[in-house]
Amino acid sequence: MTHDEVTHLMAENMRIMGRLSSRLNPLFEEFSKYSRQQMSVLVRLYLAGKIKLKDFANRETISTANLCSIFRKLEQDKLVVRSIDPADHRDTWYEVTRTGKNLAEKLIDRFMGALEKLCKVLPAEDEDALAETVRVMNRILKKMELLNA
Repeated sequence: MTHDEVTHLMAENMRIMGRLSSRLNPLFEEFSKYSRQQMSVLVRLYLAGKIKLKDFANRETISTANLCSIFRKLEQDKLVVRSIDPADHRDTWYEVTRTGKNLAEKLIDRFMGALEKLCKVLPAEDEDALAETVRVMNRILKKMELLNA
């Protein structure tokens, strides 16, 4: 298989995943107070733990200005707390609060339940094949990520 074929297959898979992802939107209507991006940032911060603003921005490929705006809303709603690094006042740390943790866990549970529902329509042999394929893909994509760091 050529690089071109792999590239086209990956692009097609990303489009399909995007369409499947859009089917998850109704799950989050209860949280309409927040944008999908705000909810995503909250969950990713929860999974990352306490982290510097610039490190989180780099890791998630979000501009620090955009991230500050998102964090400001989450901070106003007591989902995220900010602290200044005493050793270097230029560094700002963020972490989720207890309320933010509860919401992030609820979002993760909803997301996992929705994915499970999407997979339930598959015959068992297709689900097994998909699971094995995703395991292999994850291993290769992690290697690809490291090689392109």
